[in-house]
Parts: sequence; C-alpha cells; structure tokens
Amino acid sequence: MSIYIQFLLIGIGTGVIIGALAVGLTLSFRASGVINFGHGAIATYVTYVFVEMHQNGEYPIPPLPNPLAMGAGIANWFGANLDAPDIPTVIHIGDGTSVGMAAAIAIATSVLLGFAAHFLVFRPLRYAPATAKVVASIGILLTLQAIVVLRFGSRPKQAEPLLPDEPVTVLGADIPRDRFLLLALLLIVTFVLWAAFRFTRFGIATRAAAENEETATLLGYSADFQAAVSWITASMIAGGVGILVAPITGVTPARMTLLIVPAVAAAMVGAFSSFWASALVGVAIGMVQSLIFILEQRQSWVPDLDLSEILPLVLIAAVMVVRGDVIPGRGAIRAERLPLAYADRIRPLAVILFLIAMLAAVVWLPFEYRNGLNNSMIGVMLALSLVVATGFVGQISLAQVALAGIAAFGLGSYVAEGGIPFLLGYPLAVITAAGFGFLVGLLALRSRGPSLAIVTLGAGIAIEAVLFRRDGWFGTSGIATADAPEIFGIEFGFASAFPLGDDKWPSPAVGVFILAVTAAACLFVARLRRSPTGEHMLAVRANERAAAAAGVNVARIKLAAFTLSAAIAGAAGALKAGQLGSFRPDTFGFVASLVLVAYAYLGGISTVSGALWTGTLVGAGIGTVVGEEFIILGRYETYIAGTFLIAELALDADGIAGSTRRFNRFMAARLRRMLGQARPPIARTEMVS
Repeated sequence: MSIYIQFLLIGIGTGVIIGALAVGLTLSFRASGVINFGHGAIATYVTYVFVEMHQNGEYPIPPLPNPLAMGAGIANWFGANLDAPDIPTVIHIGDGTSVGMAAAIAIATSVLLGFAAHFLVFRPLRYAPATAKVVASIGILLTLQAIVVLRFGSRPKQAEPLLPDEPVTVLGADIPRDRFLLLALLLIVTFVLWAAFRFTRFGIATRAAAENEETATLLGYSADFQAAVSWITASMIAGGVGILVAPITGVTPARMTLLIVPAVAAAMVGAFSSFWASALVGVAIGMVQSLIFILEQRQSWVPDLDLSEILPLVLIAAVMVVRGDVIPGRGAIRAERLPLAYADRIRPLAVILFLIAMLAAVVWLPFEYRNGLNNSMIGVMLALSLVVATGFVGQISLAQVALAGIAAFGLGSYVAEGGIPFLLGYPLAVITAAGFGFLVGLLALRSRGPSLAIVTLGAGIAIEAVLFRRDGWFGTSGIATADAPEIFGIEFGFASAFPLGDDKWPSPAVGVFILAVTAAACLFVARLRRSPTGEHMLAVRANERAAAAAGVNVARIKLAAFTLSAAIAGAAGALKAGQLGSFRPDTFGFVASLVLVAYAYLGGISTVSGALWTGTLVGAGIGTVVGEEFIILGRYETYIAGTFLIAELALDADGIAGSTRRFNRFMAARLRRMLGQARPPIARTEMVS
C-alpha cells in the first residue's frame, strides 16, 4: 500500500504546477475575461530562460526568424545575390550566472511577457468575440512553443534543485521534502490573491469591472490598469512555479504547455472566480494522475488507456453536466463584432476554369509542387470543417484534426484489416468520424465560446490518448498503413500509374482524386451557407435565444454543425491517410488542431474563400513550397502561424479573405468612379453577417 501512497504524494509536484497555472488562469480571466491557453507556454519559456542563464549565461533575443532574410531572399530570386546581415540572437553574459541572477532575469522576462500579452494582444481584442480571444491565446501558445524549440532545441534539459529534496517519511512512504514546500508556497500565493481581491481597492475594482466595465469606468476605475497588473502577476506566478518545479519534472518544450488542459479543468471547477478551488483542485488532479499511473502499471484490473490524460476531460464534462456553461459573462462597453459570414458567389464558368487549371497543375507541375497542392487541398477541407462549426455557428472546435485521425485510422482498419473495398471503406470512415463529431457535439450542447474550446480540446486529447496510441482498430503504437485509394479497379495512390504527367511521385492520380473530393466539399459548404439550414446556423451564431424564439431548434443545429464538420474533417483525414500510405499517431495530435485553427483564422474562418486561403498557408502546402524559394520556412511554420495569427486578429477579424474582398471592392469602386459609373446595389447575401 505504501507504493500507492508514495505516488499519490509524489504527484503533489505536478499538482502544484497545475494548481499554479489554474490560479494564473483565474487571475487573468477575472481581470480581462480571457482564458489564456498560452499560459503554460509562458511558464515553459521563462523556465528555459532561467536554465539557459544559469547554465550558459545566454539570454535569447527575439525576433525569429531574421526579418531581413525574407527581403534578401526575394532580392536574390531576381538575381541580386544579397546576404542578409546577421542579427544577434543572444546576449552572452558569461559561462553561467548565479541562481539568484538567473531567477531574477527569468522573472523579469515573465513580467515582459505578461505586459506584452495584455497590451499587444488582448487589449486590442477587448471588444472582439470570445472565440477570437481564445484563438489569440492559441497564437501565444504556438509562438512561444516555436521559439522554445528554435532557440533551445527539443531535447530535455536538467535543472539543479532549488529547494531541499531530502526524503521525509509520511504514512510509511518516503517523499521528497520539496513537494511539501512547493505546496506551501502555492497555498501562500493563493491566500495573498484571495485576500487582495476580497479586501483591497484593486481587487474590488477588478471585480466591479468584470461585472460592468462601463459603470466601473464611470466610477474612476481603470479596467486597463487592472488587467495589465493581473496579466503581469499571472505570468510571474507561471514563471516562478516553472523555475521551482523544473528540477522535478525536467525541462521540455511540451511538458508545462500540455498541463494547460488539466489547469483549465481545475479553473472550471472554481468557475474561473475562486482562487482556492482552482489551486486545490489542480493539486488534486496532479495527485490522482500520479496514482492512476502506478495503478495502470501494477494492477491488472485497471485498463491501460492513459486514464490520467482522460481525467481532465471527465472532470470538464462533469462540471458541464452539473453547472452548464460555467464561465461567467462580462459586461463590456461595446458589442462584439463577429467575422462576416459572406456567401461566396458561385460563378459556374469561373469554377470550371479554376478546376481545369487545378487539374493541369496536379498533373503537369513539378513533383514537389504537386505534393504541395495535395497538402493544400487537404488543408482546405480541414478548414472547411471549421467554417461550418465556427464560421457558421460560432462553435469553436479544437478537435478537428483528431476527428480527421478517426477517419484516417478507420480507413486503414476497414480496408487493410477488415478487407472492405475502398469504395465502401472511405464513406464508412467518414461516417465514423461524423459519429464521433456527434458525440463531441453532445458534450458541447451546454457550452459555447471558451467553454466549448476547453471541451473540444480535452476531447481531442482523449481521442489521441485512448485510440491513436495503442494497437488495434483506430490506432497503433507504431506506424499505421493505408492502402492506395482504388475505385472500380483504378488506383489513385501516391505511386499509382497515371497516363499523363511524369513518372515521379506523387503520382498525378492521387492529386486528381483529392481535387475531386475537395471541389465537392467546397461546393457543399457554399450551398449549405445559402440554404435554410445555413440561415438557421447564422441565426444561432448571432443570438441563440433570439434564434430559439424565432423557432430555430438550437440543439439540432449545433449537433448538425458538429456532425457535418466532423464528416468533412473525416473526409480530409481519410484522404491524408491514402496520400501518405503510412502515418503515425502524432500526425493527428492536438497541436496540429491548434495550428489548423490558427491558419483557418488567418485565411478567414467564416467563408469558403477563406478556406481556400487557409489551404495555401498550411504546413507543407503550396504556400510553403513557394516560400522555400525565398526563405527556409520549414523550421518556422509554427512560429509564423502564431505571430501572424495574433497580428491578423488584432487588425482584421475577417482574415485574408475579408481583406482581399474589401480591397477588390475598393479598387472596383475607384475604377467605377474613374469611368463615371454609379455603384451597383449591394446584394442581399453580401449584407448577411
């Protein structure tokens, strides 16, 4: 029995991280109404700064990559033969610094990160929709995660213990002393925050601004100042606990970043308002996860399903069932503006010409461009799945790539293991993904906005842990395989024969097949937008209560959106499996879902044209292939996605598609004025938001 008590108490170390992150999430939410999914990434970055300063005496300097390299690359493309000047990437202080100096510099860095997160990211988004704020926090996560890998590498680093770690005997088990010291520090920080928000003018003003920002402003309280102080404090807490816990957990790029999910679950129990509930539930989650781990190793009656990773989702679902949408609303001075759900015009001649051009491209372009186009078309379909769920209904989903993985693994299982013909296996895989999407939709019926992002993120991680990583149907511990698509005896695989084009891989056959499915998906979503169901979806997005009063079945529309969205994602995932032939579980990991959301918002989350732009941006897509002509983008894809996402959200919520549409209208109006023509009346579909 002592071994179980030992692991339960050892879990305090991880529990303190989760609890501290949950407290920071609660603090930043109470001040600005933002659930910062990048909070764990802040802790990771600050911890790396501390380790690098202490061990090597080097302080990293952004930006990444060299901003002058793009200009030099473009100039060289035209034959200029220029070299971009080197920009220092680190400040070298010495061979290493003392623990105190390294900690001071790291905490100062956390202050800068908190300041930057508020003033550069979330302050401009103060009146943006809650979904946009969630996506902006994902941008922070992706940016800091990419910087950590680029600056410090992906290999784990070790940190020296900062707290005494000699064992003490508790209930017959030897437990390192630092676990209890960390717990004590967390409780002290929690008490200070609780007292500050309950008894001080700052705390009372912050609570007042959360309830009604306009009234608080009229009373002389600065919501902006309160939010800035809270963001800086939350970042300091995250960085401080990261530094103290690093010797226990090790220093890896993903460790503390991934802990944001259980931290969010802990904060949800406290309704993002109780510091005590967030801290204590976070510690309990870490302890229970540690206990589950040893039970899975030593007890045959406990299924080996990575239950510790499922625990946050179970907790989130339980809170949703008991309380519904537990994230409190906030009063604001201005109303939120949703991205324009523009009904893209379908011009048959233009569509036919575009498809002919694409068909020629996937057949006769050089092989690397063909592969880029294939990846872009699959990216278009994944983006279309978000257009349906998020753009039309306003329900953000962070599980789309996991749902695509369901179809990918399902296709391999049905065709390779079950012997089902591809003509039946492909639609069956899509239906399976749609079924899982329906289940995720059931979880989401009582949530929206940030709550829904939390639920779908937890669902995606649970799907990956339970299915993808183990042998059997819908998963593998190694490499999964999928047979080449075959219809009526004709193969459309990566290496299939094709009468046109060259003999290099990828075969034009796979491109033709992907093009046909992508075109069908684009036309389907465009028609859905113009259908009565599409109008009902937009009504639900605008105001659920008003839609229900007008006779719209809100629950049915949400479930239909999630099911259709999952089906489109599943069609993309099955295409990905057929294109690759072999793939690993991490191909459909949750980080890929976050990157997809970033690119979808960049392209335009609410239109088919935005999905087409997204396809050009996705990793290994045609945009990347072309970009490689100017600058080596491969290492910087995630970094570029995160930084450009934040900038796009702050400047234009409608994405590249919206900016392009407005530019085209502006130029057309200028041309009409030059020709002396009047502006034509605006079509009804152009005015629908």
